[in-house]
Amino acid sequence: MIKFFRRIRQRLVSQNRFSKYMLYAIGEIALVMIGILLALQVSNWNEEQKNYKKEKAILNSLKSELKTNLDELKIDHKGQLFFYQATMDVYQYIQNKPTLVDSMYLDFYIMIRFNYFFPKTSIYETLKSGNLETIKSDSIRESITDIYESHYQRIISKVDTRRNAARVLFPYYQKHFRTKHVVKNDTIKFGQKLGIPNNYEFLINDPEFETLIAEAIDGRNHFVYHYLEAINEVENSIKLIDAYLIKNEND
Repeated sequence: MIKFFRRIRQRLVSQNRFSKYMLYAIGEIALVMIGILLALQVSNWNEEQKNYKKEKAILNSLKSELKTNLDELKIDHKGQLFFYQATMDVYQYIQNKPTLVDSMYLDFYIMIRFNYFFPKTSIYETLKSGNLETIKSDSIRESITDIYESHYQRIISKVDTRRNAARVLFPYYQKHFRTKHVVKNDTIKFGQKLGIPNNYEFLINDPEFETLIAEAIDGRNHFVYHYLEAINEVENSIKLIDAYLIKNEND
């Protein structure tokens, strides 16, 4: 091909056909430029494909980690609702002062129960160290960062505060209750723990106990709310990732 163009140039020069030679030279330059642009376009396309494969793998890994955390959030949220209701029941016992019955013992024990959230963060931590910009979608990147740096941390940080109902109530519980383990099916594994008041009449008339229960209710209410917030944001982030991947696969 190069020899072919060279022969054309030589013939035009030898025939002193300068104007046609110039047109030919311009055409040859244009062809070279088009070839270079096509090569660059192919190179850019290959690089984009390579980057997208890396981004896709990262997003799929993140989605898997988010789903794992979402399952735990939902389980813990149900537990927090259960504990919240039991604590509310105890508050009603204080207010209404009903006769003590066996069914109340479960509430007395559950009021000191608490779930601890341990999210998986290895994929996010790896990205945060320098690869977060691999995710091209601003909305996904912002959502992911908000989940790990805000929603998860908001739940975790409250464990050591007055929002932790177990920390608020357990010292009082140790003084005024005893725990009974009810064995079911002849094995402790399937047993149930009950909180037995040492002096029920004293408890339901003790201002300190009422104050602690009210504080515990407030703390549990915050936990329930923040768990629900985190669940909604994680579900939204997973939807964003799915929509983004589908769009790029179809483009």
